[in-house]
Amino acid sequence: MGIRHFAGWLVCCFAQEEIMRKVFVGFPITSDFILSPEDSRHIVTVLRKRQGDRVPVTDAEGVTYECRIKKADSQQTLMEPLHRTGERPESAGRVILAAGLLKNDKFEWVVQKAAELGVSAIVPVQMEHCVVKLNDTRRKDRRLRWQRIAQEAAKQCGRNDIPDVTDVLSFTEVLDTYGTMPVIIPFEKETRPLRECCATVRTGDVVICIGPEGGFSDGEIAAASMREQCQTVSLGPRILRAETAAIASLAIIMYERGFK
Repeated sequence: MGIRHFAGWLVCCFAQEEIMRKVFVGFPITSDFILSPEDSRHIVTVLRKRQGDRVPVTDAEGVTYECRIKKADSQQTLMEPLHRTGERPESAGRVILAAGLLKNDKFEWVVQKAAELGVSAIVPVQMEHCVVKLNDTRRKDRRLRWQRIAQEAAKQCGRNDIPDVTDVLSFTEVLDTYGTMPVIIPFEKETRPLRECCATVRTGDVVICIGPEGGFSDGEIAAASMREQCQTVSLGPRILRAETAAIASLAIIMYERGFK
């Protein structure tokens, strides 16, 4: 695929409006089941589906079924699975986005777009230069909100799974938890371009680690340099906003992996 194909895909990814939101259930589909009130309202009130209509539903194992509405109710819609229409797609490995906490709603935007691009997990990171500082209570509340955003993004873009939003970690905890995987760190003082390491992360698990508005601290970069699996890379001559760097890096890596 050429650069025009990639650019066209990227524009469509961010501009496309929702037509049919994906429906997920948190259990394996084996028999008739009832949708959550939220999904019931969406199907009956927004999509105006009625008894006898068919709707694709994806279960906790990533398997999609064509299901018939047996009873249309805006609080409890009863569904009957008819047959499988799709299996969990093959994956080239996990792509994990570890991103420094951002102020206002910027981190929520990153969560949404990362889910659309196909990440397996999103790791919020409390770094030294983060403007946002979260206590334990706020961390728990924010994680629940971020997980809901990831779920809604997964429904809207039609993927067969929902990326997990983990607990907030420190940068050291990220290195300790994911240090056996390649860790790609876009860094404004690096000169080696990201494309030079793309060939090594086309398959297998990979972590993309993005700093906050204030960038990485000297100590964080020094700690990463001590890890064999960590590579700092350049995204070009311009200094990008943290949220831009996150999505640009992720889009490039996913493109190189065939979006798997």
